[in-house]
Amino acid sequence: MANDSIPTFTPPTAPTFTPPTHSGPSCAFHTNEPAVTKCARCGKPICQDCADNYQVNDGQYDGEPICYDCCKELVAENVKTLKKQRVKIILQFIFTLIGVTAGVIFGIAMTSEMPSGEYLKWLLPLVYGLIGGCLWTFVTNLGKIFANTIKNFANGAWIGGIFWFFIDLIKAMFIAIWGTIQKFFYYTKYAIKTSGFIKSDTRALQQMTDYMEYTQVMSRNVGVDLATLMNEGSELYNNSYAQAVSQNGEAQAEATLRACTATINENGEIIRGFAG
Repeated sequence: MANDSIPTFTPPTAPTFTPPTHSGPSCAFHTNEPAVTKCARCGKPICQDCADNYQVNDGQYDGEPICYDCCKELVAENVKTLKKQRVKIILQFIFTLIGVTAGVIFGIAMTSEMPSGEYLKWLLPLVYGLIGGCLWTFVTNLGKIFANTIKNFANGAWIGGIFWFFIDLIKAMFIAIWGTIQKFFYYTKYAIKTSGFIKSDTRALQQMTDYMEYTQVMSRNVGVDLATLMNEGSELYNNSYAQAVSQNGEAQAEATLRACTATINENGEIIRGFAG
């Protein structure tokens, strides 16, 4: 039998590795790339690509280059802070609701003897309920009012003391009522606004993680086309950033990555801006 009839197998071209051609320190994440700066948080040397793409504006790091590892840690801190604040919001909301409920019950008890047609029968429970939502604020202001009234009486200002007692009492009631309304509005707004932050940050970080993997694989496999690296079982198989490049091009994939960074930054500002 002729030798040319025997099936032959040609192995695929092995990925190539090109050693760094630059002098000086290399990027901690891309050893083929020269480091152009250091991470402002941990000091790792990073290349221009890392400096451009892994930035989380976080007060002391605003405008500073942040490496990929620190970016992940800051996002994790944002998520952890958000979870803590949600617990705080829930507790504050419960305490406020208890105060409102107690105030309404007290108001109903106070108006139980009134005729059913009296508007005060429903207005007073509402007022007491709103005051109860900020009961501590009201009690604190009430203590100051009594102290000022006693001081006025001691100075012989009886009429003025009584007059300012009622004026200050009305002011304290309005402050408590407005405080309760603000609490409900603020808690509800914050809860709605941050409802998808954990999922949003997780998705954004996954995109940034896939981008890091993509750049590292491409750096290690110079000369190998993207389609080969995306084959089943290959390094970029199921890599979302590689898929975005393959389907929409490098420019669109980079734009999506920038949007992920912006999302993390915006979410972080809102999370850190909450003062419970």
